[in-house]
Amino acid sequence: MIHELSKLVKLQKVDNQLFEIKKIKGDLPQIVSGLQEEIDILQVRLKKCADRLQEIKVEIDEANLDINDKKGHQKKYEDQLYLVTSNKEYDALTVEIDTVKHKINEQEYRKLELEREKKDLLEKEKGYKLDFEEKDKVLTEHKEELEKREKETLEAATKFNKERDAIVAGISQRFLNEYERIAKARDGKAIVPVNQLFTEKVDKKGNIEYIPGASSCGGCHKSVPAQKLMEIKRETRLIRCEFCGRLLYWDENTSEILPNDEEVII
Repeated sequence: MIHELSKLVKLQKVDNQLFEIKKIKGDLPQIVSGLQEEIDILQVRLKKCADRLQEIKVEIDEANLDINDKKGHQKKYEDQLYLVTSNKEYDALTVEIDTVKHKINEQEYRKLELEREKKDLLEKEKGYKLDFEEKDKVLTEHKEELEKREKETLEAATKFNKERDAIVAGISQRFLNEYERIAKARDGKAIVPVNQLFTEKVDKKGNIEYIPGASSCGGCHKSVPAQKLMEIKRETRLIRCEFCGRLLYWDENTSEILPNDEEVII
C-alpha cells in the first residue's frame, strides 16, 4: 500500500472509533446546548419583565404624587370660590378647577393603563418562571447524564485523540486537507474499503471453492468495476469512488461469503 494511503486508512479507523464514542453521547450535547439557549432567552425575558415592573411601580408612585398634588390645588381653588367678589374671579377659578380635574382624570386613566400592563406582565413573568424552572430541571438532568457519559468515554477518547495526533503529524497537509474535505461532506467517512461478495460453491466431494462476485464502495455501496478493483488491490495510487468521491482501499476483512444453499457440481 502506498505510504499516504496507509496513513489515511489508519486515520480513518481512529476517527471511526472517535465517532463511536461520540455516538455514546448521542444527541445529548445538542439537547443541552438547545436547552441552555432557551433558558438564556427566558432569563432575558424575565429581566425585561422585572425591569419594566420596576418602571411601572415608579410611574404609578409618581402619578399618585401628582394626583395628590393636583387634588391639593383643586381644594385650594374650591376654597377660594367662597372668597371671590366678582364673576370674573369666579369664572377664572372655575377654569382652573376644571383644568386640574382634567389633569387628575388623565393621571387616573394613566394609572389604570399601568395597572393593566402590570397585570399582564405579572402573568407573563409567572409563565416564564414556570417554563424556566421546568427547563432548568431538565437541563440539569441532561447535563448530569452527559457528564456521566463523558467520564465513561474520557479515557478512550483521550487515547484515540493521542493516536490521531500522532498519525496526522505524519500526513502531508495536501492529503490531510483532502481527507478532511471529503470527511466533512460524507458524514466523517473519507476513505472506505471496497466490499466484495464471494459465492461459496461445494462439489460432490465436499470441496469448497469461493468464487469472487460483485464489489462495491464501502461508503455509498455503488458498484466498483472489476478493472478498478484490480487497480485498488495493486495499491499504487489513490483511487476514488466515481459516485461518492470517497477514497477506496482493499481490505481482505471486508469481503463477505455468501453460502450457496444448493450444491454446485464443478
